[in-house]
Amino acid sequence: MTGEMVQVEWVDVIIGLGLVAVAIGLSYFQGFQIHRELLIGTLRSLVQLLILGYVLVYVFSIGSLWIVAAILLSMAYIAALTARGRLKRPYPGMVPVLWISIAAGSFFSVAYVTIITMHDPTALTPQYLIPLGGMMVGNSLNALSLASERFRSELASNRDRVECLLSMGATSDRAASDCTRAAFTAAMIPTLNALMVIGLIQIPGIMTGQVMAGVYPLTAAMYQLIVMFMIVGGKVIALSIGLRLGVRKYFTAEHQL
Repeated sequence: MTGEMVQVEWVDVIIGLGLVAVAIGLSYFQGFQIHRELLIGTLRSLVQLLILGYVLVYVFSIGSLWIVAAILLSMAYIAALTARGRLKRPYPGMVPVLWISIAAGSFFSVAYVTIITMHDPTALTPQYLIPLGGMMVGNSLNALSLASERFRSELASNRDRVECLLSMGATSDRAASDCTRAAFTAAMIPTLNALMVIGLIQIPGIMTGQVMAGVYPLTAAMYQLIVMFMIVGGKVIALSIGLRLGVRKYFTAEHQL
């Protein structure tokens, strides 16, 4: 099944901005106070995607995996900075922890999908690695932002209980285990919800784009399944590393809060 993809021009993009204008107007007049963030985010997305488009043209023409690795590491670092900036009270040394966590989860999941799952040399090219890696970095960013904020909140709410467990000889990991579990669960809720309704009330981005481009729907569905499995695995890896390393930042070497 093939079909001709609808061509989109710049004038169409500008017309599409009308929806953002509606959102900004509603936010302003309803007093939701996010119109400024919407405006800044929209302008940034325009500039960033234009730059990305030109960069990808250059990267695709070279085809170097080293450049791909450098781009993905840069994406992970920017994501770590963004996640720290979204938190009200980040802990010292948070950026390296988030960077390692995001990079580890993203690299492992993308490598697994492209090398083992797809087992095709075509998948080991910038055209596959950068979009998949960027998707994974973005999902890990959201998960770790939610988990980090929730863990700090849980630790503050349960401070007396945690200190009681520490006083009875529990390690910091054991004393904070309930807080860690709550943070992990909260971060995974969006993904779990997506898994439950995918194909019923939601057609995800990858499948939507491929179907619109004329790809056979069943093939598009299989691609989407692989991407969803990649996101689940990569998120869990990133959260496991990020929470384990992050917990230790709240305690001393002598297991004191």
